[in-house]
Amino acid sequence: MLHVHRAERADRLADALAEVLRTPLTDPFTAEIVAVPERGVERWLGQRLSHRLGTTEGRGDGVCAHVLFPSPAAVVSAVIGDATGVEPDADPWRPARAVWPLLELIDAAAGEARFAALSAHLGAAVDGPAGNGAGPDHRRGRRYAVAHRLAELFAAYAAHRPGMLRAWQDGADIDDSVDAPGPDAAQPLPDDLNWQPELWRRLREHLGTPGPAERLERACAALRADPGLAALPPRLSL
Repeated sequence: MLHVHRAERADRLADALAEVLRTPLTDPFTAEIVAVPERGVERWLGQRLSHRLGTTEGRGDGVCAHVLFPSPAAVVSAVIGDATGVEPDADPWRPARAVWPLLELIDAAAGEARFAALSAHLGAAVDGPAGNGAGPDHRRGRRYAVAHRLAELFAAYAAHRPGMLRAWQDGADIDDSVDAPGPDAAQPLPDDLNWQPELWRRLREHLGTPGPAERLERACAALRADPGLAALPPRLSL
């Protein structure tokens, strides 16, 4: 059952949450899950709850214990992992893991016409005498930073533009960032960005496993068929 609490001030929402948490879960070893957007909110909310929860009559013990504060993204990732069998920490599409195959793919694509913009940014398309700082190796220090940024970018696309990635997988190199409905909602990528779909497809082939956008569809279908696949606690607060 979904309960929605609304208030104009965050402290009132925190107090309403405390009233909910005062009723303990049936299993004392099960932690309360309260999803928060950032660590600053976690610290503030934990301090606020510590003055509302407790074992004494006034329940102002000053301790907030056995309450976990994951991010909403972490909760969703855990649920998708339960439904698809892919552990979030072992997901090869995680930016921290995808950066390494992306490095290999970027190096392999250096010199290809389609990747001219990327190659120029990395210095792979620059000619010059060795040792003068203008040769193809003078920007090699950018390679990891660029690969890491691309890994994070592909993860953001999976979260916010899954339809675009599905189109890329089907060979349509589009940009669906336009908010207008209808045929104007998807536009061809500009020339300086049209290498991204091909790089994503090569990464998909290299990893040999469905991307986050694909797994989301499969997870939703699996959870509709069997909601018990998700190891969610009896109570989840957001």
